[in-house]
Amino acid sequence: MNFVKKGFTLIELLIVVSIISLIVITGFFLARNQFLKGRDARRKADIHKIQEAVEEYEKDHDCYPPPPPDPTTNCDPGTGLKPYLSQIPCDIATGLSFYYETDNPGGCGKWYRIFILLDNLNDKDIIPAIGPGSKYNFYLASPNAPVPTPAASPIPTPTPPTCSDYWGCKDGVCILVPREPPDCLPICQPGYDALNICEQACPGLECTP
Repeated sequence: MNFVKKGFTLIELLIVVSIISLIVITGFFLARNQFLKGRDARRKADIHKIQEAVEEYEKDHDCYPPPPPDPTTNCDPGTGLKPYLSQIPCDIATGLSFYYETDNPGGCGKWYRIFILLDNLNDKDIIPAIGPGSKYNFYLASPNAPVPTPAASPIPTPTPPTCSDYWGCKDGVCILVPREPPDCLPICQPGYDALNICEQACPGLECTP
């Protein structure tokens, strides 16, 4: 009895490899999105802790704590809000301080804002291009703090239209006809005998429209 060994054809192997690759890529992006969401959730929780601490500070001092000279809520050594917060958290990804500002950088403030940069750009709470340098996209603030205005997108400088060469026949001579944007209509039209047909209108003249 003869047994015929049957394996995968090249096309079948390519299909299987393509499906596996698609699954792996999809899984990677799903995992990455979940990772970014988790990191952003940590950031939001951390600045909420700072917010609670500065609100407690305000109850005792009738104003909000001044920002450090840089000005940020300094997370190194992170003891500036004791006893309201034992350790000021740093950004989970960069290790840097969150940006904290008040209306009075040199002393007690009547309002404050804390800015962070979220990774997940699909977050419904994102406000693009806010804060110092327009490099943040999320913030928490005291109830009386002014709402930050997103940076305006630069208005692109319009590119003036250009007009292609146009040729005309004038008194038996083939010449370049001036044209001006935006409609690019030939100047002095219809003073020319013919436009863009110099070879026919002026026989014998060498002219390339």
